[in-house]
Amino acid sequence: MWDIVKPLLPVPDLRKGGGIRKYGNRLVLDSIFYVLRSGCQWRMLPHDLMPWDAAHRWFTKWRKDGTWDRIHDELRRQVRVEAGRDPDPSAAVIDAQTIKSSEGGEARGFDAGKRTTGRKRHVIVDTMGLLLVVAVTSASVQDRAGGRTVLARLAAAFRTVSLVWADGGYANSVDSTLFPRRVPRPSGRG
Repeated sequence: MWDIVKPLLPVPDLRKGGGIRKYGNRLVLDSIFYVLRSGCQWRMLPHDLMPWDAAHRWFTKWRKDGTWDRIHDELRRQVRVEAGRDPDPSAAVIDAQTIKSSEGGEARGFDAGKRTTGRKRHVIVDTMGLLLVVAVTSASVQDRAGGRTVLARLAAAFRTVSLVWADGGYANSVDSTLFPRRVPRPSGRG
């Protein structure tokens, strides 16, 4: 995996300031992946990895500059190609999931349908189940409203997607504006 990820990482530019880096990208990734895989707190990183504050700083920097998105997109493309699919998806599936959360904050609410206090994940995946778009909202946000957000992101990021499967929580006779863009699919007939 390192051979795939290495060219996607930002190259340090010493002309823009700063000194020579103390920790290499491989150690940075190992430290971040340890936290993500183990679920431990940043401060609990083992001492044979880099210091927690440096690892967290690189994780945050790469999140803000889009490095993680580039890595994810490239890995998804490669998985699709290896499976004999087109690298860019043409269809997707949208759904939402409410998760219990005891933490406070803006993104916490009550989902009356599920009788759950917490947050809601609005997710769009391709037909292989690979993540395309995700948004986290308060659990009180209706599927249609959250769907509007993730569908707008999907339309901006994936122009090739012309079909989205959704359950009844996303479209009904009251709200037919959720899927405003109807793209005709090629008929395949000559």
